[in-house]
Amino acid sequence: MKSTAAADNQPFQLFKRAGSTKWWVRFSVKGQGQIRLSLGTDDEGEAHRKAQEQWFEANYRAKQGITAVGKTFAQVAEEFIEQIERESERGERRREQVAAFSAIVRRYFIPYFGQRPIDSVGDKDVTRYLEWRKDYWTTGPGKDIKFIEYLRGGKTLRRPVEDMRRLASPSSQRSEAVVLRQLFRQAARWGHIKQQSIPEVTSQKVPPSPRPSFDLEEFEHLQTISLKRLADQEVNSHVRRDRTILHAYITIAAFTGMRPTELRNLNWGDVRGYRSGRHLPIGKRDIRIRARGKGKHREFIPLEGALPWFDMLWQLWERARHNDADADAPDKVFEPSDNDPVFASENGKRLGTFRKGLSELLKAANLLTDHRGKRRESYSFRHFHISQQLMNGVDVFVLAKNTGTSPKMIDDFYGQVRLELMKDHLRPEWRPRQP
Repeated sequence: MKSTAAADNQPFQLFKRAGSTKWWVRFSVKGQGQIRLSLGTDDEGEAHRKAQEQWFEANYRAKQGITAVGKTFAQVAEEFIEQIERESERGERRREQVAAFSAIVRRYFIPYFGQRPIDSVGDKDVTRYLEWRKDYWTTGPGKDIKFIEYLRGGKTLRRPVEDMRRLASPSSQRSEAVVLRQLFRQAARWGHIKQQSIPEVTSQKVPPSPRPSFDLEEFEHLQTISLKRLADQEVNSHVRRDRTILHAYITIAAFTGMRPTELRNLNWGDVRGYRSGRHLPIGKRDIRIRARGKGKHREFIPLEGALPWFDMLWQLWERARHNDADADAPDKVFEPSDNDPVFASENGKRLGTFRKGLSELLKAANLLTDHRGKRRESYSFRHFHISQQLMNGVDVFVLAKNTGTSPKMIDDFYGQVRLELMKDHLRPEWRPRQP
């Protein structure tokens, strides 16, 4: 490595790396150690001028309380992803959240801000980004993308993006703004930008928009169609089993109000008191359910109507295990363990989604969309549960506690139901005033 002492006792040194004609500079900054930077020129005079600029800028930045050498947005963004991955490994973040955040950062943030120094990104830049993001899938860079690739179970899969070809919804903008704010705040904690220089990341307020639900008559009709489909003698045993599990799923969802993620995570050990009381009559059994999802957990009281379908799922588990057992042990009992999933395939694996089967059932019942044209989904049964509990006089504060939400959320999303409860008060008998 060739080097040369700086003239006039300058506080930096120029040098060239072996095999290169380009000049580099090295110097030390108090509290931040030695800095080495490429000057990108083979002219010694030009290199000396650039070295002075780099030295002055590094020391100025250090005095401002930030890193002596700035980083690009892309560099800091990748550091942010590494950070949240470590947090996930320590159990401080959910894996699903890390996957979602990483996808947002790499698909939207890095392509837009890219190689810009992160400390040069200001309010106006973020405002322009938010406008760019709205049109990403319609007239922006995403208009030509046909598929999105993602990892699942160590395999690279891809899905079409046709359902994404629309303006970014207020909900998407709001959730992505949360990620961008976290990234900038982390950059400030690392010293890449000053705390007071964090750009303002605003997002459009998301108006309350209740998910599509059912009224009681619609839900009863759905159950009737579901029972007819699983009793169809023309389908094979595998299809009948799938339809039975689906019927159990919609019934348990409706009578517990559990979120789809909570239902997917449900193990037999989470159905508290079920195992010990399984042989008692329905009216003499009492269970509690421990729900886990959205990074939180709670224990709550379900309605009695869920019990017969827990029984059915238990029996399906035992039957599947008997079919796999040796002929020499016909009387052996094959009960699920506490760690086995409630919603399981024939081989005992946890079922991930009921989307396809539920769509087919909703179509068969002519209930795929509600009166607004909004498509119903697994979450609709939670909405149905909360609505029915309100209409039958359950106190809103008790209901909020039991369903793992807040009274405000219930007021925002179920206000129409509460109006229905007040219908008698809203229809007084009008009488003329007495003189």
